[in-house]
Amino acid sequence: MSHWHPHPAARIGLRLLGLGLIASLGPQGRLLHQLVDRSVGVTLAQLAVAATAFLSASLGMTLLLLGPDLWKPVRVAPRWTRRDAPTRAPGKRV
Repeated sequence: MSHWHPHPAARIGLRLLGLGLIASLGPQGRLLHQLVDRSVGVTLAQLAVAATAFLSASLGMTLLLLGPDLWKPVRVAPRWTRRDAPTRAPGKRV
């Protein structure tokens, strides 16, 4: 396995992006509240804003907590590798 180190700018940038997504939940929540107050049934706009808020919350927390470690390489057990894949010696790069 190769050594993987994210650049400090990536660490800060991805976490700030996560914080920005979480901060966007306030306006999204207010908009959803206004849309719900205006109609009796569920509209497509309400569903779209609710889905956007859910994605913003999920991605925001993921980026805030994990940041660039999401792309960190992990070891895979030999039983989960393809049998026809070329084998490498440990420490060698392809």
